[in-house]
Amino acid sequence: MGKRIYLDIEVRGVVYANANAAGLALGVSAEAVRIAIRNGTQHRIGTGAVGVEPMPVCLGGLNFENAGLAAEHFGVTKHAVYQAISAGRAQDFGKPPRHARLRSKPVTIGNLTFPSMDEAGRVLGFGQGFISQAMRQKSKAGLQKILAAAMKESMRREAIGAGV
Repeated sequence: MGKRIYLDIEVRGVVYANANAAGLALGVSAEAVRIAIRNGTQHRIGTGAVGVEPMPVCLGGLNFENAGLAAEHFGVTKHAVYQAISAGRAQDFGKPPRHARLRSKPVTIGNLTFPSMDEAGRVLGFGQGFISQAMRQKSKAGLQKILAAAMKESMRREAIGAGV
């Protein structure tokens, strides 16, 4: 097998005579130019972008250029994005799980009613499962924290309703 000859190399609309000329003009080695041509990533030569080509992602009906942008939009990690895609939950990403809504029961705390304990925890600022655990264990300190948060949320809602 003969030596491959890389001539008339086009990178981002500019044609270079060979790999050496392209590498010199773009600030990389001739070997980096040849590798990029073999991988089909000429558009990335000299930009500093290395590694795997970013994969476009569609989550919750929104299209993103890559998983990092999707993660930033939803306020999660890239790992969470990839996990949702591999589990087949990409279109439901960012929404509460469907199965939980079917089994969840409304809960009333003070004068506020929530569709579920998890929703109450999200609104009141507690971690997942805190409210259900405090209620199940009948924790006096936990129940007081929950009631205090509900009272604060109730006052916040009244202030918004009054236009203050």
